[in-house]
Amino acid sequence: MHLIKLLEAKKHYCPQSFSLEINPSDFILISGENGKGKTTLLEMILGFKRPDQGSIDKKKLRIGYLPEVMMLPPLIKVSDYLETLAKVKKDVLSEELIHLFDIPLFKYIHQLSKGNQQKLAIISAFIGKPDMVILDEPLSGLDDLSIHRLIVFLKTRKEDGLSFIVSTHKPELFLALSTQRICL
Repeated sequence: MHLIKLLEAKKHYCPQSFSLEINPSDFILISGENGKGKTTLLEMILGFKRPDQGSIDKKKLRIGYLPEVMMLPPLIKVSDYLETLAKVKKDVLSEELIHLFDIPLFKYIHQLSKGNQQKLAIISAFIGKPDMVILDEPLSGLDDLSIHRLIVFLKTRKEDGLSFIVSTHKPELFLALSTQRICL
């Protein structure tokens, strides 16, 4: 039973249409040059944009989303941000992710390095018990150890039944996890 199914879904300004079925435990890897439609595809899957042609059939889902550029509130402490986000999404914080990424909880977000801000944004995408997580360029700003930890974590969550869509310029790092690969 699919979670989302696209059938020849297309925007008029995008060079191609998309037919894709996303099922539980899928790991869909999207790669390709800029301007080929990666972001448009993600925006249609998320429901931010409707296709001009074709169709999208989507179950009621909780989707965690990491945009390519995340705008975090700079003047709040990391711990307060995560606690507030968890309350809003009616969830509890994942101690596993906080420890995995070793984020300084008592710093203000504006005091974090780019890599730690990216880790915080990744953690945010997993709050709310999502059925699927969409990560757009998740490796931006991460060091090698953090990349390794993220990939191991994604593998574990995929084995637990979580579905993923990952758009990246480094697809080779995710090939072992992917169930489908879309090259644009």
